[in-house]
Amino acid sequence: MKYSPHSSEKDSPGARGSVIRAGSMEGYRSFLFELGVDPLPVLERAGLDNEIFSDPDTVISTECYRRALNHAAITTGLRHFGLLLSQRQAFEKLGAVGYLVRHAPNLRVSIERLILHFRTHDTGSMTELETEDNCALWLHRLSGVIDAPAIQQTELAVGLACRFVRSALGETWCPQAVYFEHQAPRDVSPFQAVFRCPVLFGQTLTGLEIATPDLDKPLRQSDPGLFKILEQHVTQIEKGMGDDFSASVRTLILQDIESGTVRIETAAARMGLRKHVLQRRLKAEGTNFQAILDDVRYEIGRRYLLETDTPISEIAGILGYAESAVFTRAFARRSGMAPRLWRQTHTAS
Repeated sequence: MKYSPHSSEKDSPGARGSVIRAGSMEGYRSFLFELGVDPLPVLERAGLDNEIFSDPDTVISTECYRRALNHAAITTGLRHFGLLLSQRQAFEKLGAVGYLVRHAPNLRVSIERLILHFRTHDTGSMTELETEDNCALWLHRLSGVIDAPAIQQTELAVGLACRFVRSALGETWCPQAVYFEHQAPRDVSPFQAVFRCPVLFGQTLTGLEIATPDLDKPLRQSDPGLFKILEQHVTQIEKGMGDDFSASVRTLILQDIESGTVRIETAAARMGLRKHVLQRRLKAEGTNFQAILDDVRYEIGRRYLLETDTPISEIAGILGYAESAVFTRAFARRSGMAPRLWRQTHTAS
């Protein structure tokens, strides 16, 4: 990945944390032109330069990417801009990992490899696969959400996941259901047209529900030889990205926080380390476990307040606080106002 010098200075890599490949903007300009909008001013408001489109492997601030989608939705008046843009993109926009998963032997291996290597495309998102007897959940989660709402990015990601499975298994394929954490828009017909299945909003998770037998179906473009070569290539890319230990700890916290099992001892054990070793390595990176946990809680709390109608007491429980008063005090220390007032202020704006 190469960082774009055209992103705004306040969004430098160290300041903004997560980045995403410029390939994620595939189809963005052409779609805006079709809608009668000049994309250049929209990009500028998001802190991006038109030059990012010259190289899909250039990385840009995830926050700038999020703002670009949001400004496009506002400028065009198209509430479901991200969802419709997803249907104009190919999974190869993910770069090397996009080609890798296209040639996997079956859907299960494809998703597993995507989970393993997704950070080569986007360091601010997570994808997981949870399987049961009759169905599987392909989940999508975000981290590092600071100011810009993430609804457009979320809908684009889930729409693209559905488009990928259709291209891999057959155009008649449909998920069993689709889940979004944010509230339903006034017009849900675009979602029905894209997913062709029940679409549920205001849920506790975001992702696709897939019939378990579908996971073992072969991909139409499966190529074992090419798959092996691409996996070696992606592994080399990851080695070049370095090892961000605190980011790995953050990922574990994101995975565990909603199940209420976030403990430093658990995180250390899952990483094959002793507690004091984990603490020492985080200290070397200028942070600690509690600071990362506080950051994650604050970011998730803001998302729930801004994008859902979930009661504050329930948000406190989801984030692992013993009672809502503790969440209120912690949130107020970070934002300068209580959660209820923050929600009212930002929803109104």
